[in-house]
Amino acid sequence: MNNRVFKLMISVAVLLAVIVLFSYQAEAKRIKQINPVKPADKTIYVEPNAAATPPSIKFDTLVHDFCEVSPDSTNSCSFKFTNTGPGKLIITQTSGTCKCTVPELAKKEYNPGESGEITVSFHAPMYAGPTSQNVHVSSNDPENPKIELTIRASVVSKVRTTPEIMNLSLVDANNAGAVPVTIKSIDNEKFAILSINSEGNVFSVPFDPNNKSDTHILYPKVNIENLRRYLGGQLVFNIDHPACKFVRIQYNCLKEFEASPSVIIIRDANVGQPQDRSIYLVSNYNEPIEIESVTSEKGIIKVTRQEQTENRYKIDVQIMPPSRQGQTRVFSDNLQIKIKNKQEITIACRGFYRAG
Repeated sequence: MNNRVFKLMISVAVLLAVIVLFSYQAEAKRIKQINPVKPADKTIYVEPNAAATPPSIKFDTLVHDFCEVSPDSTNSCSFKFTNTGPGKLIITQTSGTCKCTVPELAKKEYNPGESGEITVSFHAPMYAGPTSQNVHVSSNDPENPKIELTIRASVVSKVRTTPEIMNLSLVDANNAGAVPVTIKSIDNEKFAILSINSEGNVFSVPFDPNNKSDTHILYPKVNIENLRRYLGGQLVFNIDHPACKFVRIQYNCLKEFEASPSVIIIRDANVGQPQDRSIYLVSNYNEPIEIESVTSEKGIIKVTRQEQTENRYKIDVQIMPPSRQGQTRVFSDNLQIKIKNKQEITIACRGFYRAG
């Protein structure tokens, strides 16, 4: 093959390559026009922002005053509210400060602009006087997540007693403190006395359960022996007044004799090292004190001297800490003082050994 032919073949090959290249580019351009490539979607999904649409709970009032209510009565009131925010209001909890205050809610979720109410059942205490309770409301309101509602009332009995307190005596045979008792309706409603009770049956009170009146006058009698065991308490009258189911009279009575101290405490005690104490007996009714006997239950307490005045008795004692039993740190004894023809008085002694 001569040189001329070879050059011709090279030229033809280059020409074919150029033709193929241009044909490929033309076809690619045609396909791109038919199916253009879409740009990448740059849209970003954003979760709704709850903070941008918060709920808002608004109560018409935060305080309800019942004014006057009867003792032991059940009363009801409502606290109205509205969701004034753009988001849904969810009330998560309602609670009263005690079992006497019970809140109720029909539902927990409220749309924007929707109103609702919390109904509260309030059980008044048995005793007269002012009272106050609270209800707490928790919700998803970011500004007021917990709101306090207040309930007020003045407990007033529609039935009054005279006297309100009786001061009784253990030495007065007629018990001048047990004066006639008047039970009167202040709203002129007539009522009957259903029953009368006192702890330990200290009182016996004759009454007629068939007598219906706005005023009852009764004459209590006192059982002295029962009074010795129950020196203070209440005389309770159960009645059928429409707004009052019972009334009470408080009674008090002093002991005949009192000891001071009523308990002897020994601290940092050492075995075999005695400690001295003095006990004073006093008559609350200015009676003479005659001691019949003074005894120690375990023999730890020993009487060293006794001295009597008109209405006071002094007893000097010596406490001897006993040997310790194992690792125990405490010892005890009782001193029993018998007053002639009267009750026995017990003085407890408690001792604590020195550490170490």
